[in-house]
Amino acid sequence: MNVLGAGRAILYRAPGVDGFHLYFVLTDPIHDGREVVAVMLRTATEFTDDTVVLEPGDHPFVRHATSVHYSTADLFQVDKLLDAMRRGECRLRQDMSETLLGDVRDGLLRSPFTIHRIRDLCEELFGA
Repeated sequence: MNVLGAGRAILYRAPGVDGFHLYFVLTDPIHDGREVVAVMLRTATEFTDDTVVLEPGDHPFVRHATSVHYSTADLFQVDKLLDAMRRGECRLRQDMSETLLGDVRDGLLRSPFTIHRIRDLCEELFGA
């Protein structure tokens, strides 16, 4: 698996986002290895996307109901993530299981909050 390949989980402080959040990497590097698709997780509330809600046991990092926040799914530049790792602003966490990766990918294609260009790209990459 690539350092930032499909199934990786990273704790990342993204520009413009308050604090560290867990992100799931959903693709191997694409566009000549320059980018990956990743999505942020957030504590589930009555207002968060409920397409995929994780519970403790679904991933070691998850301690309470956690929403896969599909509106944040986007292309992330591999070199910027690697630079963030060197600065301590991005840390690897335990990888996703194959089942969880499949569930989160499926949710990306189903969620009404996924932006169209990301849904279209991912449908080409891993859609049914």
